[in-house]
Amino acid sequence: MEAGSELQDKVINLREIKDSAGPGQIRAGRKVKRMGDYKTILYEPGPVTRIIHNEPEKNNMMGAQFQEEFLDAVRDFERNREAKVAVSLARGKHFAAGHDISTLGKKQTWEKGQSNQWSEARWRAVCDPRKWVYQVWDITKPLVVGAQGAALAAGAQFVMLHDIIVMGENSFLGFEIMRVSGAGGADLQLWLGYHKAFELACTGWNAGARELHRLGAINKVVPDEEIEAQAMRYAEIMALMPLETLKLIKASFKFGMNRMGARDQLWHSEETNILQHCVGEEQEKEFYRIMKEQGLKAALEFRDWPFEKYGYNRHKATEI
Repeated sequence: MEAGSELQDKVINLREIKDSAGPGQIRAGRKVKRMGDYKTILYEPGPVTRIIHNEPEKNNMMGAQFQEEFLDAVRDFERNREAKVAVSLARGKHFAAGHDISTLGKKQTWEKGQSNQWSEARWRAVCDPRKWVYQVWDITKPLVVGAQGAALAAGAQFVMLHDIIVMGENSFLGFEIMRVSGAGGADLQLWLGYHKAFELACTGWNAGARELHRLGAINKVVPDEEIEAQAMRYAEIMALMPLETLKLIKASFKFGMNRMGARDQLWHSEETNILQHCVGEEQEKEFYRIMKEQGLKAALEFRDWPFEKYGYNRHKATEI
């Protein structure tokens, strides 16, 4: 009883921190641990551990350094016997802007009519799911996410890899990059069902938090200013449970998901993404050529303007 009371006191103490911060802001009063001199994240260990993407000036891009640091923090979280649940948060307007496509645009000439310079083997080295996706999928303790604003492409996938998902009423997942670069998304049907996933992947549309909640893909939609507090509430309640119970429950659910093909679909999503890059569609080359010569804004306009007459808006969720 004393051990349980002590843990409950720790959890309650976390809740005494004021919930006054807005979306993407970090509540004061928690000790920040910087392991390995992190550059892209803030790591706050504890019974409820927090991992905060801290690159608001880049709209929290899913870069290689962020992925490396997130996994390093997660490994510490997994080893820590006092840590039961982790919460993923992000500073700034948007939760995650996806991969840095401007960097990708510099890796090849992308000239019209020319074959892609990168070999299939090189694309496989970059997109290997064992380097990132599987490692997040295989985390043994519960992961909660509080997502504000946009979560695009790889950022959308990152959100859906969590076990409990809280999104703001103006938040959305975006899949626009499929219009010009990449052809993944097989894993979307795990969360959204075949028909909605097919719709999003084959139109490059976006999906708002309320629609995602209606489909059972996320747990809760809250006012934007309550995202962090609600994500923490989920985590604090789960942290009252015995650690091994939480891990065994998650293992059981993941076993069931994998038996239904989840792990294969995560792999195949990367497989089709690799193959699309190897094909070298002319529209993809034109997109990256415009980016190199005129900048990202012009490239996004090239990508999105044909869809705008159907009501698409890259800045907010819209229905087809």
